[in-house]
Amino acid sequence: MKYVGLQTQIWRNNRNTVILLFMFPVILLGMVFLVILGLDFFGAICDIVEGGCPADHASYTKYGTMHWPEIWHCFKVVIPYTLQIVGVWFIIAYCANTAIIRHATHAKPVERKDNLRVYNIVENLCIAGGIEMPQINIIQDSGMNAFASGIDIPSFTITLTTGLIEKLDDRELSAVVGHELTHIKNRDTRLMVVCIVFVGIFATIQTVSLKLMSAMIHTPRRSSRRDRNSGRADVYLILVLLLVFIWSSIGYVFTWFTRLAISRKREYVADAGGAELCGDPLALASALRKISNDPGLMSVQRNDIAQLYVIHPDEEFDNNMGLKGWVAKANILFCTHPDTPERIRLLEQF
Repeated sequence: MKYVGLQTQIWRNNRNTVILLFMFPVILLGMVFLVILGLDFFGAICDIVEGGCPADHASYTKYGTMHWPEIWHCFKVVIPYTLQIVGVWFIIAYCANTAIIRHATHAKPVERKDNLRVYNIVENLCIAGGIEMPQINIIQDSGMNAFASGIDIPSFTITLTTGLIEKLDDRELSAVVGHELTHIKNRDTRLMVVCIVFVGIFATIQTVSLKLMSAMIHTPRRSSRRDRNSGRADVYLILVLLLVFIWSSIGYVFTWFTRLAISRKREYVADAGGAELCGDPLALASALRKISNDPGLMSVQRNDIAQLYVIHPDEEFDNNMGLKGWVAKANILFCTHPDTPERIRLLEQF
């Protein structure tokens, strides 16, 4: 693995964060534009645009006829609303991400007096690495796992399970803490929160559109004249929801693979940084070997949070199935973490 300097990694993560923040509204606006194109292709745009299409335009009942002035008019109208939705979504994520993670994992904050051993290990490594002292949270779980979270200095947090604290010796625990502190120093946590929000909004749009479409299809209708007159509007709405579902699914897949690629790379860098910070790569290799046997946190049914863990429990289960050859390589493409044996091998050669 090519060595990457700390400042270079921080610069890359900040750059990737800016790129993702820019890509998110662009992709969302692209999805909206494609929905409008789809509506016009199926002859629905003329009924939606105020005043209808001009008389010299082809009939809205003729599929495949594009009305570009009306398409651009609709697109310009929805741009401000789309950008407002993006802004509100990110403000909520920025302000509430720490509370959401703590609530989902049932983590509790820890002070020096509560656990002197853990607090001293974190504090000493922060001093050694010139890293801001993060908050420390502990989860009551017999499994062994840890993760870092937060997007700025006040919200940076390291969370450890009680199983990890009890079952690892000081060398191994220091190595795991060093790994998580490297995530914070490299600003990986900020980048991953943006990725989670990026994927989350497409997943939300996908779910909401599918449920609304299903509800409309299965709602019983009467055969009155009023209901027949509203039938066309219902068909148009179902068509809109179908197009939204299709394009949000494509956006979700694209952003999901982007998140996976970023996540795997950052784990390798954090392993190297953690080994360097604690000065004992073999201790981190030993800790990863122990954690892989019992990563715990199975009660946290949140895959977006699980990608922050030092080892993803579900992915480790897949790795332990003994997949080989092209099947194993294909499986890794769908994982947020690299293969644990490969991480251990690199640390032992560090």
